[in-house]
Amino acid sequence: MRRFAVCLLMFGTLWAADEPNSFKLAAPKDWSGETLELPPGFAPDMKLKGYEHIRFAPGMMKSGSDTFFTYAFVFELSPKPELTEAVVKDEFLKYYRGLCKAVLNGKVPDIDPSEFTVELKQLKPDSKQALNEKAADAPTQYTGKLDWVEPFATKKRQTLNLEIQAWSKNEHNYIFACVSPQPTDAAIWKQLHTIRDDYLKTQTK
Repeated sequence: MRRFAVCLLMFGTLWAADEPNSFKLAAPKDWSGETLELPPGFAPDMKLKGYEHIRFAPGMMKSGSDTFFTYAFVFELSPKPELTEAVVKDEFLKYYRGLCKAVLNGKVPDIDPSEFTVELKQLKPDSKQALNEKAADAPTQYTGKLDWVEPFATKKRQTLNLEIQAWSKNEHNYIFACVSPQPTDAAIWKQLHTIRDDYLKTQTK
């Protein structure tokens, strides 16, 4: 995990890192975390500005673990640009392409980050959400897949499953993402959903 943090420190600005009481996202005590200023140094072409708060599963950097490259993060952002599906997709591609390129630093020349792809599918709000939230305030929900090359542990192609929520509130934009190569019915997604739901509760206070 420290390898991931060191790479972020090299290419972006960490803020309130490694202090458990400062983690913005509540998570089990064995989940580590960082906060990164956006846009990060490894993806300066991103249009999103703000902070990224991240919580990493214990097996994040262990390629044999069932929680390998599993984490949750929230982007807390300025109100522009509007979080359309096209913007979310484009910004995720910039982020992951830049991260891979920066970490590999030319060591694997056959890898071309421009070939990475993101597929998103917008979901309809569920009935509970429709009852408890104003339509204008309800997060836009997506499921999707990111096909890229994992640059830290394996340097091999990887498909990450994504669950994303995007919304605006009090003149700020937010994107919350749960990320894992594990299928979405795997047990780890319950923990990811708990982290997400606990954060969303703070937004209603």
